[in-house]
Amino acid sequence: MALKRNVYICTTWDGVASMPHFGEAGLVRDVVLVLNTGIVVYSSLFAVMLLGRWFTSRRRSVADIRLAWAVFLAGITANSFSFVMSDFYFLQEPLRTIWVKIGYISLILALVAFFAAIEQIIPGRTRHTLTISGLAMVGLTAVSPAEFLILIALAGAFVALVGTFLFFDYSRKNTAGAVRKSVNQLIVGFLIGFVGFLGRSDFVYMTLGPEYYIFGMSILFFGLALFGHALATSPALDELDWMKQIVRLYVIQEGGILVYFHEFSETEQSDQFMAAAGISGIQSLMMEITRSQEGLSTLSVGQFEIAFAHGPSFASVLVARKQYTVLVEKVTEFTAEFQQTFGPILPNFSGDLRMFSSASEIIDSVFQFRE
Repeated sequence: MALKRNVYICTTWDGVASMPHFGEAGLVRDVVLVLNTGIVVYSSLFAVMLLGRWFTSRRRSVADIRLAWAVFLAGITANSFSFVMSDFYFLQEPLRTIWVKIGYISLILALVAFFAAIEQIIPGRTRHTLTISGLAMVGLTAVSPAEFLILIALAGAFVALVGTFLFFDYSRKNTAGAVRKSVNQLIVGFLIGFVGFLGRSDFVYMTLGPEYYIFGMSILFFGLALFGHALATSPALDELDWMKQIVRLYVIQEGGILVYFHEFSETEQSDQFMAAAGISGIQSLMMEITRSQEGLSTLSVGQFEIAFAHGPSFASVLVARKQYTVLVEKVTEFTAEFQQTFGPILPNFSGDLRMFSSASEIIDSVFQFRE
């Protein structure tokens, strides 16, 4: 049985038929109000949780992706709350259009903040066009009459889809393990929520009816729940700037002999051979003190974090500025590939580092970001 449309046609100041509002009590009104309230509650809870994690982190920065997602979800909260006000309580003009504009502007501003953060993470691919586009849409929303707001919203949805796709594409290519799994869950949740966001539009209500409108809101709610769960359980979404943190890599044979060395960023020069011997000596000392047969896994020295991965007869040692889970995975991946490529010739190493010059190809494969 089709749902009864308890809806009025709202007219703008120019008399153009536009958006529905729910003035009468009824099943449609109640279901839509419950779903909208659920979206407001869930998005606000996830936003507060991410903001708290960002605030308590020692590594917090303005470009932190947790802060960006928190602002994005806060925009979803303000957007849905504003539409509740415009569709259920402020049914007369001009207050209704004012609330609609507040909803659009709050969401677009959240997208602007999100774009400003991810455009600092994605290396030079957008040239801040996403942020500039968002600011332009904010200005258009503020001055446009009500009948043009849906067009601006569709344009904003397109820009949001493009920007978020670029971010997810970069994230998938430059993460591994549990972090990549979380990114995949985020992609699924976002796409489901995006379809629901479009299905929740007033255009769908007016052309297809309340059944499709409610279905769209249900999809949005489900996508938001999946998206928020992926954000809440992700082990390290704040590690997407790992390329900026790595400093140098040593491959050290048993006995402290340097086999391979690669410098990722320029720092104060040091003798790489003495450094390799010193790292090997520290590891031997710690193994003696702890009576452990296993080598070091991580070590903090001043402003640097050192990650170890061990092969059958050598150790890979990655020096970085921050202790990231993804870097431990990277150095472990590098060690496995180095062993597969050079394992047979390691016993015959005579001190000529040129034997391992082709290891730069493994460096490019494992440590270089992928556009």
